[in-house]
Amino acid sequence: MRRNALHPSGLLFRCLVVPVALTGISCGGGGSKLYSVQGKVLQKGEPAKGAVVVFHPKGGDSLTTVRPTGVVDESGTFTLSTAKPADGAAAGEYVVTIVWPEEPKSTKSFSTEPPPEPPDRLKGRYADRAKSKFSAEVKPGKNQLQPFELE
Repeated sequence: MRRNALHPSGLLFRCLVVPVALTGISCGGGGSKLYSVQGKVLQKGEPAKGAVVVFHPKGGDSLTTVRPTGVVDESGTFTLSTAKPADGAAAGEYVVTIVWPEEPKSTKSFSTEPPPEPPDRLKGRYADRAKSKFSAEVKPGKNQLQPFELE
């Protein structure tokens, strides 16, 4: 049985759904103007398909701080979303974190418990915003970022 990535205990749920849900709390529905943001995540020149990219506003440490997110596709490209799919991010400076979950292992036994989180292929090297070496600036207008190269 394959785990639903958007299940409340799933990594994608925590990285994508929760920040978007908090948008209504922190922005009150109004919020800042959002700008289109696209980028790539590569490891040894190859796409990091399935990696989750989160932009943490510099100086925004509160639980309700909006964190634009994206998931890397087959070509290595991600598009940021804040309140709705592909709507972008507010202008400003960000610390960028990246988690790349392994494909979940299929289980043949039935259980009422959700399976454990798949391990991060990057072993947490880019998951902590306090230690992340990646940053980005979103400017008014369309933003095409330089690729994030994973080691």
